[in-house]
This record gives sequence, C-alpha cells and structure tokens, in this order.
Amino acid sequence: MTTNSTDSTKAKPVYRKLLPNGISTAVFENEYEGRKYRSVNLQRSYKKDGQWKRMSMYIDHEHIPFVIEALQGTWNFLNSSAPSQVEADELQPEASA
Repeated sequence: MTTNSTDSTKAKPVYRKLLPNGISTAVFENEYEGRKYRSVNLQRSYKKDGQWKRMSMYIDHEHIPFVIEALQGTWNFLNSSAPSQVEADELQPEASA
C-alpha cells in the first residue's frame, strides 16, 4: 500500500532508530477492535540508478526476538569457516493429513 506523504491522517511513528548504511526501524501504535498493538517497520534505503529505493518489512513486535535470532545465525554463518548446513531446529516433520 502506498500512502501520500501529504496525507494528514498518515500515522507517525512513536519511536524511530536510524543506523548507518540506510538501515532504520520505526514503531507504530495501532488500534483494532478496541485492542492496541504495535507494529515495527524495518527498512533499508539505498540509491540505484540515481533514485532512492526502499525495502521494507513490517512485523509484530512479538516477532522481534525471532528476527534477531535469524539474523544472528545468518551473521555467524557468513562469518565462520563452518560448512554449510541446515540447523536442526529448522527440520520439522510435515503434518500428516
């Protein structure tokens, strides 16, 4: 969904963290059917062919620890000399019908 930046109803983040290399996060508070919840936008901005581009991922705040674990495992793999392998916790049997 694309929103117009001049739209006065556009939600503003309640928290924002800017990091080097165009990485940022923003926390948005929302309400649905009387329930308040927070969502997180993880974003990477970069220039391609002279134009600014953005890659975004929205996640519920409850998923942050899982994203951190996935990224940490990937970082460890990319920076080690260990052979490629699928971690045991990724191997789950398929549900039988």
